Amino acid sequence: TTNTDAPPSSPPSTGMDKEDLQLHVQKLELDPEQVKVRDRIKEELKKEGLLDKDFCTDEELTRFCKARKFEFKKVFKMIKEAIEWRRVAKPQNLRPDDVEDQSMTGKTYIAGKDKYGRPVIVMDSSCENSDSHQKKIDFLLFNLEHAKRMMEGNVDKWVLFIYLDKFSFFSSPPMKTSLETNRCLMLRYPERMGHCFLYQPPGLFSMVWKMASPLIDPRTKKKIQFMHGSFDKGSENDQKLTDILGDKWRALVGVDSKHSKQQARGYNHKDNWTTISSLYTDKGGEKSPQQEESVGGKEEEKQKAADNDGQLKKS
Repeated sequence: TTNTDAPPSSPPSTGMDKEDLQLHVQKLELDPEQVKVRDRIKEELKKEGLLDKDFCTDEELTRFCKARKFEFKKVFKMIKEAIEWRRVAKPQNLRPDDVEDQSMTGKTYIAGKDKYGRPVIVMDSSCENSDSHQKKIDFLLFNLEHAKRMMEGNVDKWVLFIYLDKFSFFSSPPMKTSLETNRCLMLRYPERMGHCFLYQPPGLFSMVWKMASPLIDPRTKKKIQFMHGSFDKGSENDQKLTDILGDKWRALVGVDSKHSKQQARGYNHKDNWTTISSLYTDKGGEKSPQQEESVGGKEEEKQKAADNDGQLKKS
């Protein structure tokens, strides 16, 4: 069942001020000087024959500019490399049929939308079902492109919810795949992450984070949440995720569901993939008119997660 309710007109009251909304949820607003830099980037891309009208929208260019702090040379290098990569990888052309074999366990799936209307991407490497580097990357890209298509109104970012309580080096991706995943998220889809929740990460993750933290941009650090301890109803973690994702967050990410290596929490392949496949009408993966809301396991239940929770102001 697809939720066809119109987006609410005002943001929910979670204590986020305008700066927080820009960081975690909304499309970025620019001052006149920043607009000049963005427009200059566009002109330079046009001169070099790199301006992809479908990809190089003002909003997309704004994200790359923000990621490189509006430093012209750095921005141009980043966007040029991304455009050249897209011409080869063609992530926008991936279709459900191309990646369904990777989707069977729910190791990565879009669970639905949170209270702000942000797509929530759930990941669990313990449900890995493939040894192919390229197939893993294609599946990641399919999900990222699909999440982009789901965004509406002033929503500009997604949420990552990563289960790590069952983490094992035996099921984790090889270094090559991990590095490529990081490149995709940081360099090819910059300024798209609104929040990243790490559920019960092993101590090793915290150690690495402490060492790397001084090198990470402060804006990025604010988005990443290490979450340990109890997630029982009424717990501190439960309250925090309710504030950020909405009071139906538990059903949204399937935290109370059973886990197995063959089926990630909250995932139902038949429901999920039937819904996703119905939204793609041609080989190019174009968005069909009915693709307005989230997709995920147990569709009807998950769609209710966004109801009556409020939404962003449109600007």
